[in-house]
Amino acid sequence: MSTSAATRPAPIARAMSNLSFQLPDLVALTNSFPFRINKNCKLATDKSEAWLLGTGSPEFEPPVLLEEEKEVLPSVKHGLLASLCAPAADAPQLQILADFWSLVVLSHSRILREARGHGWPTEIEVGAAEDGLELLGSHELLKSVVPSLTRALSSRSDDGQLRWKRQFTRSVQAFAAAQLQLSSSLQAEAVPTLPEFISLRRDTYASSMYLDLLDLFEITSRPYGCSLKDDERIERITMLAMYVTGWILDIFSFASGPGIAPLTAMPTHTPTHNLVSLLTTHRNLSVQGAMNYAGGMVKEALEEIQRLERELLPNSASSSGTNEGSGWSDWLGSGLGMVKSAVGMGDSQSTLTKSKFLADVPLDWEGRFSADEDIGQGQSPDQRAAETARCVRAMKDWIVGTVHWGYESELYFGQKGDEVRSFGWVFLNGGDSGVQRGS
Repeated sequence: MSTSAATRPAPIARAMSNLSFQLPDLVALTNSFPFRINKNCKLATDKSEAWLLGTGSPEFEPPVLLEEEKEVLPSVKHGLLASLCAPAADAPQLQILADFWSLVVLSHSRILREARGHGWPTEIEVGAAEDGLELLGSHELLKSVVPSLTRALSSRSDDGQLRWKRQFTRSVQAFAAAQLQLSSSLQAEAVPTLPEFISLRRDTYASSMYLDLLDLFEITSRPYGCSLKDDERIERITMLAMYVTGWILDIFSFASGPGIAPLTAMPTHTPTHNLVSLLTTHRNLSVQGAMNYAGGMVKEALEEIQRLERELLPNSASSSGTNEGSGWSDWLGSGLGMVKSAVGMGDSQSTLTKSKFLADVPLDWEGRFSADEDIGQGQSPDQRAAETARCVRAMKDWIVGTVHWGYESELYFGQKGDEVRSFGWVFLNGGDSGVQRGS
C-alpha cells in the first residue's frame, strides 16, 4: 500500500437522515448481449445448497458455516448466478460453479465482518505456492471445493493437467493476495488510491479462478487468434470482463444499506473499498456523480468489448448489436453529460483513448494468460474463429449474468430488486452511508 493510502479521510457529514440516488441502467447497458439461463438451474441450486448446508448425503465434506450464514445463504441465490453466467454448463459443472461462487462470496463477507479473518496462510507462503489446488486447500472455506475440482481435472491428459494447474496456481495466488491485502487494509483503516483499488478489485472476487473453471469444464478455453494483434484483442476482452463484473458488483454493494439489504450476516460494502465510495473521495464527486461516473466506466468498457469483437469477428451477427434506444445516454446526460458512443465498425482505434471516463482511470493490462506455446497450432482459421466466438460469448454471459443476478439476489436489495431494476432509485434510511470525501 502506498503512502497516499495511509491516511483515512474523514466521513462526509450527513446533512439528512436519508440518502437517495439513482443507479445506472445496467440492464439497458447490456441489452445487446444475449440473455440466457442454464436449464439445470434448479437442480444444481438444490444440490449446492444441500451440500453447503450439510443436509442430505453429500459426496464430499461440506464447509463449516456459521449458523447466521446458513440462514441467509439460500436468499443469495448463488445457483442462479452460476446459471446466468454459465448457461452452457452441464448439471454437475453448474453445481461446482454454484459451490465456488458461494464460498468466494462467503469468504469475502467474512473479511468485511472482521469476525473470522481472511483464512489464508501467510503472504510469503501464498507467494511461494507451487500448486494452486494445494494452496486453495489451505483456506478454511475454499478447501471444500478442491475434491470436486481434482476429480474434474483427472479426465485431462497429463500435459493438459500441468498446463491448467500452472494457470490456476497463478489465479489462486492473485485471489489470495487480494484478500490478504483487503484484510490488512481494513485492519489498518487504510484507504487505497484509485489505481490501487481498481487493480485489487479485479482479483477480489476470484475472477481469474472463475475463468480457469470455465476452461476446466471446456465451456471456453483460451482461444488463439490468427495474429498477435488478435491475441491481444482476445486478452483485452477477457480483462475488461474481469474489470466490469467487479465494477457492477461495487455499484450494487454501494446501494445496499439500511432499509435495503437485510442480510447482515453477509456484508458486501465497506466505505474504504468500494468503487463508488472511492470516486467520491478521489474525484471529489457527490454520491450521484460517483454513480454516474461508475456507470460511465461500465458503458465505455462494454463499448470497447463490442469494438474488439467486431474486429475479431467481423462477420458475426452477435458483434453488431448496439444499445440504441436504451435511454442510457439521457440518464447519464442528467448527471455528467453525454457519453460519446463507440467508434464505427471500421475504426481500429481503441475507444478508451477517446473515452470520457476510462481515459482517467488506470487499468492494468498485464495479462492473465501465460506465455505458454500456442496450443492452438494446427487449427484452421475457421476453428480459431469458432473458439474466439465461444470465448467472447462466455464473457458476455458472465457480464449480463452478473447484472441480472444482482437484482434477483437478496444480497444487495433484499426483496426490492425488481423495484430497483425498474426505476433505478435507492433510498437508504438512516445510518451511515459510508461515503467519504478526501480532506
